[in-house]
Amino acid sequence: MTKFRSNDDDIFARRPLAELRARLDRHTLAAEADVAGQEAFMEAAIAAAMIIAHADGEADDAERRRIVSLFRTNPMLQGFSTDDVAREIEAHTHAFAADRDSALGRARAYIVTADLTNPQFRSLIQICMSVLEADGIRHSFEEEALAEVASMRPWGYR
Repeated sequence: MTKFRSNDDDIFARRPLAELRARLDRHTLAAEADVAGQEAFMEAAIAAAMIIAHADGEADDAERRRIVSLFRTNPMLQGFSTDDVAREIEAHTHAFAADRDSALGRARAYIVTADLTNPQFRSLIQICMSVLEADGIRHSFEEEALAEVASMRPWGYR
């Protein structure tokens, strides 16, 4: 039996894969995997924050800036770039502008399907509280939205 020899025409060449593995830093891979595992949490947290921000009508710039700053300081979410967060905020902003009811339904779905852990859900609620206080006024609509977000975990904490 002959040994496997890689050549440039072989579609199953093993040499490039081995070279790629050799170049990869295991710490970088671990960090990227950790961020990928947090993506559902990031989407749920932004969705919840946007529910609060749009509860009184339209999200203002102070609320958007607060959301971005919270993601920079939250240890669970620091792996996400400002561009990632801004893109997600922008998608929700456009959705709320186009059709508030469907945007609200989509945002709720992000939260409910994220399967958050206790620390993640507590962090999500803290983010919502901070967004609620971002413009300096606690509107009753925002407080109702916060209560709704808090109740989106009917199965209890785990």
